[in-house]
Amino acid sequence: MSSSNETSSADLRWVLAILIGIGLVIVGFYYVNFQYLPERNEVWWPFFQYLSEKNDDWGTFGDYVGGILNPVIAAFAFYLIRETYKLQIKASDAQNDQVKLAALTALLNSNLTRIGLLKSERIELLNEIQVNCRPQLTDTRSSEDLTSQDQGLETVLSREDYPKVLRFREINCEIKSLIDKNNELEEQIEAFLKKKTE
Repeated sequence: MSSSNETSSADLRWVLAILIGIGLVIVGFYYVNFQYLPERNEVWWPFFQYLSEKNDDWGTFGDYVGGILNPVIAAFAFYLIRETYKLQIKASDAQNDQVKLAALTALLNSNLTRIGLLKSERIELLNEIQVNCRPQLTDTRSSEDLTSQDQGLETVLSREDYPKVLRFREINCEIKSLIDKNNELEEQIEAFLKKKTE
């Protein structure tokens, strides 16, 4: 980035030096023609003998040169304006792409954070439900008479656990939905980045 700044400042210095040089040549030429050589029969610089001494002639010549150069300069200025407009459109498109990528990434991160919170809540609910669950004997034997085959006893939920189970199911559905959305977002980001590299 700094090398491009150095290059552009060096180019700017060259352009300024050339413009200052052209200005000095024009002013110097005017001074030599109208002030320094009032008599046109100077032998040591015969070129100025053929130049007009009248300001009106030089004004007409200036109008002629201006009439020729103004359309050329206007066309060049139009070209520069058009190129500047194209660069601004490209910069605007690049900025819009960056905003879109940032929005997609932020949404993906938000979904991942939400999934993490839901998983934590799901674990807490599962622990609460397991603590509240109690074994129920399926026959008339006492708990001391149960063999190892009888350890797979059915558990019965209390009435207070039903809302927790419902919330547990809601969390699972929401996590699945967020994972599907994240997969879509990841595909969009990959497609976006692939398009940018082409």
